[in-house]
Amino acid sequence: MKPPQSINHSDTPGLAGSHLERMNDYASTLPAMLRLPRELRDLIYEHYVQVDGGYIHNFETNRLLQADGFPISTGLALTCRQIAAELRGLALRQNTITFYTHFSESTRQQAGLLHGSMYVIRHRKHMLLRHLIPRLLSSDMVQRAIDAYPQFTHVFDDWTPPREIFALYKHEFDCGEAPSTWEDFINCVFSLLSDHPTCQDEADSMPHHWTEEAPWNVSALDEACPESWLIPTTSEINRLASIADVEVGTLYSSRLEYRYSAASVALRFLHAIPSSSRNEVRNVVLHEDCESIANAASHGRGFIPLCRSNQRLRVQRIVNVWSSVFRAGPGSLIKYLSAFRENSDIVKDDRLLSSTITKAVGAWIVEAQALSSLGMPQDSFSVLLDGSPTPRHTSTVFKIVQRDVAWQLALDAAYARGLLPTPLWYERRARVGYQYEGLPAAIRDMSIGNGPTSCNFDTGAPVDVESILELHRGWSLQQWQLSWDWHQPHSFQTEDPLPLWHVLKWLRVML
Repeated sequence: MKPPQSINHSDTPGLAGSHLERMNDYASTLPAMLRLPRELRDLIYEHYVQVDGGYIHNFETNRLLQADGFPISTGLALTCRQIAAELRGLALRQNTITFYTHFSESTRQQAGLLHGSMYVIRHRKHMLLRHLIPRLLSSDMVQRAIDAYPQFTHVFDDWTPPREIFALYKHEFDCGEAPSTWEDFINCVFSLLSDHPTCQDEADSMPHHWTEEAPWNVSALDEACPESWLIPTTSEINRLASIADVEVGTLYSSRLEYRYSAASVALRFLHAIPSSSRNEVRNVVLHEDCESIANAASHGRGFIPLCRSNQRLRVQRIVNVWSSVFRAGPGSLIKYLSAFRENSDIVKDDRLLSSTITKAVGAWIVEAQALSSLGMPQDSFSVLLDGSPTPRHTSTVFKIVQRDVAWQLALDAAYARGLLPTPLWYERRARVGYQYEGLPAAIRDMSIGNGPTSCNFDTGAPVDVESILELHRGWSLQQWQLSWDWHQPHSFQTEDPLPLWHVLKWLRVML
């Protein structure tokens, strides 16, 4: 259930109001309480600040409420300086703070502009790279990019003339690494190229059917690298929209429910309170209960500096697989967008495509795994894949993931044993049947309770790789690729109490 809307009149950031009755009760016992030993006073303080269900966040006020929606009592802290000092920070230490995704009519336009702008900027950078790399990429640039991102060393095997780099433009291509890491690498290469003295001239020479209208400003695009987990100011969103030439009602539908992730909402709050208060926070829960903008799976990265400065902070991200992880298929997006002009009957036969499931689940898993290499302290951040309210059905759907990661392992085994021609590093990652590097091991670890990602449904037994190899003995690579999408079943419908799949996604699909 979403937190009720309430206005907080407290001057203390993050805390709300007071209960006059409770304040009077404690004030009447004040002299006796101050004569108690500090250990007993601390027990009283803990009882006073502890709230059933902890605190929830109100987006409009950017303050906290009790889980029941009432203002947080601060009356005891107002009775005397000594008690105020002894209570300082205790409420934040004792109570879990829960955040949810946020959508409202007041934020729809700005969130839509941000999401659309980031999509266009990313697309334009990729298109420019395709044009500029064969013309401007130097060995010095390659070395600098490799020094920054050694995991992508072999990418450049296919990025040198005269080869084209079509794989950059495959839908949601990320080279088998966490999508945000791949985009960091893309931005790095783009920045190196943008420093070349003839870069803009080369960009101006791009075919007009690539640029659609006027030539793109390389310097402006290079400077447009927003951290996707932060909610920018209105002026910053407008700046990005100007760079991307995105206007309200053009790229995105004015009826879509563009949401900020729970992680973004939490970061907005935590950055707004004093560092002394922020360092008292111990437990944060992020309910990713709906699909959100701007590569929401990567938004845990925003907590790295906070968890490093506050080693006792624990963040749990609860991600609903049906509402937040599973997405409408690429081929369905246009239908959904078109349906806004007519009615939802256009997409009433849409279902969750099996071919999209593993990629969607995998993105959340590999983004969580990448956090440790980026500096997240161990045990500070975890992700729970939530199969509610149909955990049994979620387990059935998850068989597709077990099947897909087994196929990835089987293909690698076939290469290693000489049953199939060994591909180039880059080709292997761009081929059908490959999802994410390390994803099979991550799924295995999740099934046995290891790693930063867990789930509250049965992940099922792994598919035997040797049986796949035996079944497909003698197959050519083309046969493997043609058979990849023969998922059984081909698609899934939701089950009660969830609405039908197209209703669940109605107004919430995103490019």
